[in-house]
Amino acid sequence: MATPAAVAEVTAQDLQIAARALSFLHKPLNGEVAVGIVYVRGNPQSLKEAESLQRMLNEGLKVGNITLRSSLVSLAETPHASVRLFFLTTGLGADANSLADVSRAKHLPCFTTDLSQVAAGRCAVGVRSQPKIEIVVNRVAATASGTTFSTVFRMMITEM
Repeated sequence: MATPAAVAEVTAQDLQIAARALSFLHKPLNGEVAVGIVYVRGNPQSLKEAESLQRMLNEGLKVGNITLRSSLVSLAETPHASVRLFFLTTGLGADANSLADVSRAKHLPCFTTDLSQVAAGRCAVGVRSQPKIEIVVNRVAATASGTTFSTVFRMMITEM
């Protein structure tokens, strides 16, 4: 049975939280940031969520010094994606192991609302706005992908 965190729909507020978190990176991103929305072909839930995220980011999401622009990237295409960060759709389980490998190899941050992926080390950063705002960082996955945050920010998040 899927957990509520695994099946919750990503909201615009979740994207805002993720974008704000990017400003606390040791090497903050700026300008236009290409976001690869990672989904699995043949997984209707994943595709539906990816398309919803794509619509939310259609005009670009401007937060601070960055504007997030997205493209859909199938899990199989991640090694060749020309992006500056990944946003992993929910409910993929162990299928996302290959994304963790790509994130480490390319030193690209991975964000998701599926906190089980963060706990498993497949994605470095989990964000969630409901029922309360949460930012969870898997320290090992973050270090491996070069996703390091400022000390001030680390005091406001949960690290595992």
